[in-house]
Amino acid sequence: MDERIIAVCAVGLFLPYQMVAVPGLLAVFRALLNKEVRQRMSSVSMSGFIYGSVVLFTLPAVLFRNWFGLMGGVVLWLMLVFMLYLFTVMTVRFYNNLIDLMLILSLFAMLFGVLDKFVLHWFIFEGRTSSVFFNANYYGYMLELFVIMALYRFEGRHSIWYLIILFANLGSILLCDCRTAWAALAVALLFYAVHYKHNVKWVVVIMLITVAIVMVVLAAPTLFSRMAGEVLDHDMSKRSRIWGTAIEWIKKSPIIGLGMNAFREICIRTQAKRIRWHSHNLILNVLLDYGSVGLAYFSCMAGKVVSVLNKPQFCMSYGMIRKLIMVATLATMIHGVTDVPLLGVQTALAMIYIISGCSVERNERVFKRLTNFCEIYK
Repeated sequence: MDERIIAVCAVGLFLPYQMVAVPGLLAVFRALLNKEVRQRMSSVSMSGFIYGSVVLFTLPAVLFRNWFGLMGGVVLWLMLVFMLYLFTVMTVRFYNNLIDLMLILSLFAMLFGVLDKFVLHWFIFEGRTSSVFFNANYYGYMLELFVIMALYRFEGRHSIWYLIILFANLGSILLCDCRTAWAALAVALLFYAVHYKHNVKWVVVIMLITVAIVMVVLAAPTLFSRMAGEVLDHDMSKRSRIWGTAIEWIKKSPIIGLGMNAFREICIRTQAKRIRWHSHNLILNVLLDYGSVGLAYFSCMAGKVVSVLNKPQFCMSYGMIRKLIMVATLATMIHGVTDVPLLGVQTALAMIYIISGCSVERNERVFKRLTNFCEIYK
């Protein structure tokens, strides 16, 4: 039952943006109301760490009277509880099945993106499609994850279908015209190539095709106007102003921040010409929303995950999953220099699905012990 519910939630990542949270929220409420599931969640080492964070995610918004941010903070907390739920269920088989499911659905998202770009024009802004992922930059980040996941699955099974999915999603970055996604993917693929033990030639081929596509984009600014020099300069100037504004407001509440989506609230209160949802930098956005306490919290959570990934048993038995999590995290951090890719519900949940792979060693050990007990009992 748990696996079916989580699979439905994975499908929900590809629903229209307003409907994405519905399956996940229902799954969380079921988990919290079910005594057995709740006990399993409490057995995860970081459960208390996550349950107690509800204060961190709500108190700053209340003090700043950022009511929209209060709602966002509650959703963020519920997503972390959902991550706990994933940690109690995830096995290697289920993890790979979920990734396969998301990769298959990514093709439908790509087809919708093509139709949207050239026929429908429903979600087109500045000539860029967002497919079903709210905005073009979120779509670009999702494509990064799809490419990395396809490479991970190709390493495990060497099926040509994974390469087809990989190149389809790689080409789709042209549709959303997300420049940051190119940089993040280039670094991620380079890192993957360094740690790729088998069939290095395929990573080299992928990187060469990526470079070729980038050269085409740079050589045809009329087709991709956002690559023009004056556009890049203008965008970096806007980024600099946004970062400067974020730093000024961080100084006003450096300890606990101003609540989630604080930059949006600042834009509204200062009557800015354009409402922006975040400060276009991952670290600055965490500091603005939740202060140094929030940055320390997420750093500790990352440290807990890294400590699991670095266990000798995990490295030896689940090295491919470890590599996937590391490369996806690296791509996220690179993308986070000029954007906040995790702010979308879909993008955050997709990364949570990937991170949940850190729990497979624990669950495989527990399930094996239960299986042995049942066999002995029989």
